[in-house]
Amino acid sequence: MVINKRMHLAGCVFASLIATVLFLLTSPAMCSDTVNQDTFGEVNWYRAIFPPITIPEGKDEGKGFFDRVMNFVIAELPEYSHYHHIANFKRIMVELQKSESSCCPSLYKTKERAEFIEFSIPAVVVLPNGIITTQRNQHKLEQYVDQEGKIKLSALLADKALSLGVSNGRLYSGGIDEILSRHQGAKNITIQSGEDVFYGLMSMMYLGRVDYIIGYPTEVRYHSRNDPQFRESVYFPIQENNVPFTLGYIGCSKTESGQEIIDRVNTILLQNRDTDAFLDYYESWLDISTKRFYRSVVQKYFQSEGK
Repeated sequence: MVINKRMHLAGCVFASLIATVLFLLTSPAMCSDTVNQDTFGEVNWYRAIFPPITIPEGKDEGKGFFDRVMNFVIAELPEYSHYHHIANFKRIMVELQKSESSCCPSLYKTKERAEFIEFSIPAVVVLPNGIITTQRNQHKLEQYVDQEGKIKLSALLADKALSLGVSNGRLYSGGIDEILSRHQGAKNITIQSGEDVFYGLMSMMYLGRVDYIIGYPTEVRYHSRNDPQFRESVYFPIQENNVPFTLGYIGCSKTESGQEIIDRVNTILLQNRDTDAFLDYYESWLDISTKRFYRSVVQKYFQSEGK
């Protein structure tokens, strides 16, 4: 009986110890790592091969100006687990619609996209898209250039002898997309898909398969620097472009998790987006004269925003 009582007492003590340990393990003070993981979770970053905007692979990997914005943001969000994916813009849109916490660091904002994407405040002020052609084809387009050196896109599209190459799923902003939508299905517009779409379009243009394409001056500079065959490119501002610049945003899934990420991103951007170091992400891809013009444009924008 004595043995039984001792065993019973020992059992009671053991049970009491187990209960105490379980209480401590499940208390907030002992479970902070688990709470953080459950609260913040992961972020899946999707980028297109879109140099020099995003360069997710190759010898210039990570040097795109939105790559650097993304990496800066990631460094400020150590409580999340970050995963990287490469996809074209069409697939990126699908992932943002169906995923819980997917993000893309380089997006234009539209009403249609805002239905399923939670956008940040503007992250980068970008000079607008223009018409790009070759020196060999320049004479074909010059009749549509005005005295200010700007070219009329609607007139180019109306000329059935001239062919345009565009990227599938890409938005050009500044009124350009509205003009293109009026010519949807036209035989003189070639739509290119794939990963490094702009390189493909540049190649098509130099092979004579299209006469002109639409893109940023930074894109032309990047590809001209990396491939000698593209150094005879000519850039024209678009006459109908109704903005002196465009705004680039970070976008995440329109979910509770996506909103939490964007709230954090906005705080980071407000504190850093007008600093010299941050502006250099984009300016490093401009020539000296364009850089001076850009700095005046971006300063006016931030002044209008009260910064």
